[in-house]
Amino acid sequence: MTFAVASLVLSGVSAMAQMKAGSDTKKAYYAQAEHKKLEGRVEAVKAKEQGIQVLKNTNKALASVGAIAYAGGLEPTIGTPQDVGTFGVLNPGLNDFITSKDNEFLAISTANAQAEDLRFAGRMAKKQATIGALSTMGSAMMSYNSLGSAPAGTTATYPGMRTGVQNVGRGNYMRFYGYTANSGLGVG
Repeated sequence: MTFAVASLVLSGVSAMAQMKAGSDTKKAYYAQAEHKKLEGRVEAVKAKEQGIQVLKNTNKALASVGAIAYAGGLEPTIGTPQDVGTFGVLNPGLNDFITSKDNEFLAISTANAQAEDLRFAGRMAKKQATIGALSTMGSAMMSYNSLGSAPAGTTATYPGMRTGVQNVGRGNYMRFYGYTANSGLGVG
């Protein structure tokens, strides 16, 4: 196996490794995305449980306002006991419940947005790996094609050929004067 073929084979192996690494990175990002979605659901459940607890506490507080009003000989559904129940217990409780519902929504939507960002990062990692692999193969092919040819900027000369460099205007040019055979007859 020649050096050029070995170089192509190694470049192919390198390109495959780059693509595998990109695919593995994408899978890792997708796994992180699923984990973020689960974390969001857990936070949403916690917020929902807080909302349920707020409703339970509000119900207990309203019951206690009614019990105190009855114990004091007042009607709990009219007048001051009703105002205390409505403005002192029910309104703050509902505000806290609404806040817990907002927190539940925000936990899910934030987790979904983070998961989508991670999936996007995974797709970009795979795309970059593919571009890197193609670049590796492209440069390997360019190197392979350049092996065996004359280096750029050289000119082949033959025995008996006279050459000279002339400076003409904006650049140097190689001038070929001709070929002289052993017989003394020349061309040029």
